[in-house]
Amino acid sequence: MGSYPHLIQGRLAYITPDSQATGVSIATWFLATTFLIMYLSGQTVKYLMLQRFRLDDYFMLLATIFSFGLSVSYSIAASNGLGNRTVSSEQMSTIQKAYYAADVLYVPSVCLVKISLLVFIRQIAIETRLSRFVLSLVGFTAVGGVAATLAAAFQCQTPTTWEIFTPKCFNQSGFWVGFGVIDMLTDVSIVVASVVLVWNVQLAFSRKAVVVACFAPQILVIITAACRLAYLVPVTSYDNPAFRSWIAVVCTEVQVCLSVSTACIPGVKPLFEAIEAGVWQSDELRRRGLSLDNLHSRGYLKNTGSWMELSDAVSNSRTNMAPSAASRNIDSREGVDQASIQSSSQVDRDYVRRASIQEHV
Repeated sequence: MGSYPHLIQGRLAYITPDSQATGVSIATWFLATTFLIMYLSGQTVKYLMLQRFRLDDYFMLLATIFSFGLSVSYSIAASNGLGNRTVSSEQMSTIQKAYYAADVLYVPSVCLVKISLLVFIRQIAIETRLSRFVLSLVGFTAVGGVAATLAAAFQCQTPTTWEIFTPKCFNQSGFWVGFGVIDMLTDVSIVVASVVLVWNVQLAFSRKAVVVACFAPQILVIITAACRLAYLVPVTSYDNPAFRSWIAVVCTEVQVCLSVSTACIPGVKPLFEAIEAGVWQSDELRRRGLSLDNLHSRGYLKNTGSWMELSDAVSNSRTNMAPSAASRNIDSREGVDQASIQSSSQVDRDYVRRASIQEHV
């Protein structure tokens, strides 16, 4: 029973220049709650639209699990005095173990978020070159993430690899700087890929801006990653690391929160509608009897549990719409020019190609 008053007192301690543990704990749980709400909201919207989970959703689920584990680890460290200038030897041991666990969980957290975004882009990409570029980024991120996770797990000498605030570790600052730079460059590549995604699509500029804007918040992740490095690098094992690392911990939590939260933005309905309007040429599809609402409700033309042949779907829609003088008059009144009608075959090919990419992911 003697340990409970101490735990309650630690959690209710005032925030002072020499005692920041309470602030770290509050920030950790606030940010963790934020990204959990964003994740659940984004996944709910996507599932209601598509009626199924896709590959990128599973990667995002894993990223959220690792991110929540990181938050729990930092919370344990904060409850034992992370951010306080003075801690006991027992508290220091617990802080190091929790901080070590957070380091190991941090790498897969940010890497899985990136893989989820890249897989999402690949699923809606039409150009072969963009698909290959995205797949190469996925492979690079996966291999680099595994290597960095192993490095973080063995950053200090065995058997006490968790003693990360001691001189028995490799150059931790150099390792995190190297990982951080690659991490930020990968985020930049994701934003660039989103621009390329809509660059050659027949789409109004406003809709292109919507697509790019859904990925642009990754810039905030880059900024927080840079701030994390700025506060993490000066921390050494000789200068009270349990106290000086509290700002870096908060920056890490902010980065993870923004990574998960911003990765959920591309799942909102306006993005799907913008992409569908450009890649699937929604006006042409509506004239064939295939509306966006039908595509959403059927899960991209998913019919009776199996994928419907899109060429047959388009062909059936043409058969059901027999040409008549009245329909030609309606088309002329709607301002449908001859060039648009002649381009319908190209639209069909793009349409089949778009769904073929999704089917194989």
